[in-house]
Amino acid sequence: METYYLAVTYDVCVHNDLYEDMNQYPLDSTKEMEKQVAEIAKQDIAPVVKVFIANSADLKGDVTLYKEFYFKEFECNCTEYVE
Repeated sequence: METYYLAVTYDVCVHNDLYEDMNQYPLDSTKEMEKQVAEIAKQDIAPVVKVFIANSADLKGDVTLYKEFYFKEFECNCTEYVE
């Protein structure tokens, strides 16, 4: 059975209570996952990328969280704080 990976980028701002999914990208399982995820994070300027794993290409079956990646360089630089 083939395994499929899907990366989902997230926009995050703790100061404004924002945690929003942005885009989804299929990953190539024959290539290095960390490198693909880093490129996707840079493209979307996403501080969080979650990778999900599925047993079908249409992602209609069981989809589970495989791994989370954090990119400090893309974190919000917001200086507005919620009181």
